[in-house]
Amino acid sequence: MKNSRRSRVILLALAAAWSQYSPAAVNVDRTRIIMDAPQKTVAITLNNDDKTTPFLAQSWVTGADGVRTDALMALPPLQRIDAGQKSQVRITQVRGLTDKLPQDRETLFWFNVRGVPPKPEDDNVLQLAMQSQLKLFYRPKAIIRSSSDQPERKLTAERNAGHLTLRNPTPYYITVAWLGADRSHRLSGFREGVMVPPLGSLPLKAVLPAETRTLWVGYID
Repeated sequence: MKNSRRSRVILLALAAAWSQYSPAAVNVDRTRIIMDAPQKTVAITLNNDDKTTPFLAQSWVTGADGVRTDALMALPPLQRIDAGQKSQVRITQVRGLTDKLPQDRETLFWFNVRGVPPKPEDDNVLQLAMQSQLKLFYRPKAIIRSSSDQPERKLTAERNAGHLTLRNPTPYYITVAWLGADRSHRLSGFREGVMVPPLGSLPLKAVLPAETRTLWVGYID
């Protein structure tokens, strides 16, 4: 009985500590980042939405594989943002390294931000550092888009043994948010938010009924 009671107390303490820091305090001013080759740097605004607590903001860029890259740098990599205040981090091209990236298609990176709260005075309080991750697309000069471009309209689908493969003939990543036989019924097995790579294809586990002749596609611009 005593052990059970002690377990409940510990769980309640952990739940209270989690609720204290579970919302991300340091947030980014956008949901994705596009960096055209002529832009040597892109400024990103970071907001500390906590009205009482200063946070440290740690920023860095990784490749599509999650490994830190040398081609793009986030500066400053570490900064303090006071309660309720804003600051900026700049994503900067490293001269010579971005030239080695593919010049006929987009390259996917990830921009990472971690908000670190101050060390709690009570050693028994669980401290959590919340992290955000945004897609960062680097576009070489040869494929800079105009406002009239609609690469998603060039996406095609192929049926193979009842399953689908999406093919993307364009130099841009296309994020598919919806696949359905109509506007109301999503295909069985489709996972929302898949990315079809540029000049490539993506096999899906989604099942396309044999009688389906029209495919509805929803995408994220």
